[in-house]
Amino acid sequence: MSEKSESLDDLDCDALALAKASQVAVRRVIRKEYDSLAVEQRGRFKRIMEMWCEGHKLPGSMFNYNEGRTPAEKLMLQAFKAFKIRLYGFCRIVGGVNTFIIVDIDPAKKQDKADPGILKRAKGRVDEIGKGKGK
Repeated sequence: MSEKSESLDDLDCDALALAKASQVAVRRVIRKEYDSLAVEQRGRFKRIMEMWCEGHKLPGSMFNYNEGRTPAEKLMLQAFKAFKIRLYGFCRIVGGVNTFIIVDIDPAKKQDKADPGILKRAKGRVDEIGKGKGK
């Protein structure tokens, strides 16, 4: 299946934000964890995601452009950031739309550096989608 013909449903994802020609989606497997964030936290992330969709260059306090590359597919892992929480994901075209797919959450960062275990898990999840094993 090509990236242009696949849908968010094919990737087992739900849309969180859409603006212009971009969208942000979350894997359903972690949707419950995202939904369990406080209302204030989800609201802040929603605004950050909308700004990303609108094409704004986000500051490092809101978005980390480089969390490293995945081992198998060599895709760039990135993260939305707020309240010391990171939403890890990557970009790809889904149904003809530029899409940031959130694959993992680090809900309680205690330091400025990313948790190596969560980073490794997130990179593995990105590679699974990249190999067509998204479901």
